[in-house]
Amino acid sequence: MFLRRSLLTILLTLWFTCRTCNGNDNLTHLRNGDREWASFPAEADATSLTHSFTLSDDKFPQSFSLQQIDVKQQWTIAINGKSVGRLIRNENHQTIVFDLPPGILQSGDNTLTVTQTGNISADDIYVGAIRFHSMKRADYLSQCTVPVRVINKETNQLTPCRITVINSAGSLMSIGNTSTDTTAVRVGVIYTSNGDVKLKLPPGSYTICAGRGVEWSLESVQVVATTDSSDTNQLSIRREVDTRGFVSCDTHVHTFTHSRHGDATLDERMVTIVGEGIELPIATDHNLHIDYAPRMQELNLQRYFTPVIGNEVTTPTGHFNIFPVPRGSPLPDHTSKSWADTIDSIKTQTGAKIIILNHARDIHGGVTPFSPERHISLTGNSFGNGSFPANAMELINSGATQTDVMQLYRDWFGLLNRGISVTGIGCSDSHDVARHFIGQGRTYIRTKDDNPGAINVENAIAALAKGQANVSYGLFTTMRVNDAFRSGDMAIGTEPFIAKITVQGPGWVTARQLDFYLNGHLTKTIRIPRGQRGGIKWTGRVRLDQRNKDAFIVAVASGDGVDSLHWPTAKPYQPQGMNFQPYTIGSTGVIRIDFDGDGKYSSARDYALRIVKVHVTTDQIIQVLSDYDLSVVIQVAELLDDNGTDLSSDPLLTLLQDADAHVRLGFNLYRRSKFGQ
Repeated sequence: MFLRRSLLTILLTLWFTCRTCNGNDNLTHLRNGDREWASFPAEADATSLTHSFTLSDDKFPQSFSLQQIDVKQQWTIAINGKSVGRLIRNENHQTIVFDLPPGILQSGDNTLTVTQTGNISADDIYVGAIRFHSMKRADYLSQCTVPVRVINKETNQLTPCRITVINSAGSLMSIGNTSTDTTAVRVGVIYTSNGDVKLKLPPGSYTICAGRGVEWSLESVQVVATTDSSDTNQLSIRREVDTRGFVSCDTHVHTFTHSRHGDATLDERMVTIVGEGIELPIATDHNLHIDYAPRMQELNLQRYFTPVIGNEVTTPTGHFNIFPVPRGSPLPDHTSKSWADTIDSIKTQTGAKIIILNHARDIHGGVTPFSPERHISLTGNSFGNGSFPANAMELINSGATQTDVMQLYRDWFGLLNRGISVTGIGCSDSHDVARHFIGQGRTYIRTKDDNPGAINVENAIAALAKGQANVSYGLFTTMRVNDAFRSGDMAIGTEPFIAKITVQGPGWVTARQLDFYLNGHLTKTIRIPRGQRGGIKWTGRVRLDQRNKDAFIVAVASGDGVDSLHWPTAKPYQPQGMNFQPYTIGSTGVIRIDFDGDGKYSSARDYALRIVKVHVTTDQIIQVLSDYDLSVVIQVAELLDDNGTDLSSDPLLTLLQDADAHVRLGFNLYRRSKFGQ
């Protein structure tokens, strides 16, 4: 049972029997500002919630619960005008419980309100289903004990995992457990490093799910918690995705302990790392060098992962994740507005081999690194930033998803066509235990993986720098050319080039299609007919047309978003409009094809530079472009523009009228990208 529920289904199941008087049975749609999402009604019920209730002298409750959905901004709960807490900033459906402070209630009429406070921003939420309880929060949530053991089906041994608890209303249920050395606990979620927990819950019916990230199956059990229940619930999960020969890496990991935002403490981070199956976590707290190893060893988790010291160098003009950082290295300068100065400081102070440009399409401190005012995506020209300084960039950041999932891929393709070697990265940017959790977005690095606790970091970093890596956000896609060449390689030979592609994923992720890109342009789309099955969802071959110019290829599998509360895919961090289609994705790294057989790879930019150098006149250049593909045409258009050619002049437009269609298209695309024409 995968617990997939549409919002409509959730709302229809929220009517249940009131156990105490003066509760509130339904959810209310609140909105401040503009409509946030098209999935919400055009008109909200109100801008705030007011719930009135009456108490007699001998019936004062000690705590109360309510349900919330899609909370992104700050909402304050008050009773009789006094604050008692805030809704949790979490888009998922949750049931949360609060203590009632002494003296806040009164005999007779009382009023509970939920209002948006702080900086008022667009936020569509549902809130309600208020219940009052005769016990304190801790006592109410700990009335029943539900033992749960999770084992690896193949070894029959207990395994680290994430346990998700969903109540009869379809919401994540608050639990009475608190985090320990072996658990990390949030509403409806408990990560365990040993697979053995005793859940504390109020009486009721629950679905308990166990999983361990994208490589593993999902198992669930229905339980009825009572005060005298004691039977152990054993769940078995198995590895469904074959990642042998790859190490699972999350390059963007934070803790509240050091970054001072989010909610995951250092100890909780250790537990969530093993619970989601991350083998090479990079510690990237802001402008700090943090070493997980000492606490990992104290918690006896060293057999599960190899930690790497990193740093999110947070500058006024962009954020860069850097690693590995030697212990004791001085901090690089994070105050400069110059990318060149920042990178020079990083290399001088740390010698970091990997420098990743993070979330290039998000605005931080008033700057969006790849905004049209600073960067031409089509040609990979970062004119407003200085030359592109990194050797990797985030394509998928599961904590800061994009409305258009392919935008960062198009940015990446532009850089590759410019001849810049850039590794595509998947990461979580997790600051939290359960909201945007670690490892949802991740990078698989092609390196020896037989001992997760003793990964050769030097080899893994070298492989990542070479592009021997794949991006995963629910799916895992690999590709070989002529059964020999993989991501990060250059394919050579005299035989026709044939790409074999395999798409894998767990049974709870549905793959829909495979897109094949050559030099960043979509050349083939293949539907995946049985994308719900676990393990291999599709495998097939793509024969590359013979050509005499080098090119790079990338395969991108995509599928449905996940609405199951055990692994929910997030809405966009900085949305572009009200409409959003949730997604999962798995992409290969780049394979470069030596089509011209000279034993080296030439990018579209390389070919463009040769054309402009050899051919003196514009009409000669236009004529020769008929033998080159669209990516080369676009690069030539930029070079001519840089050299002072008026791309909108009548003579050039006349020449283009007689040119091949792809040549006209390339110049038009460049003008539109650069000038908005």
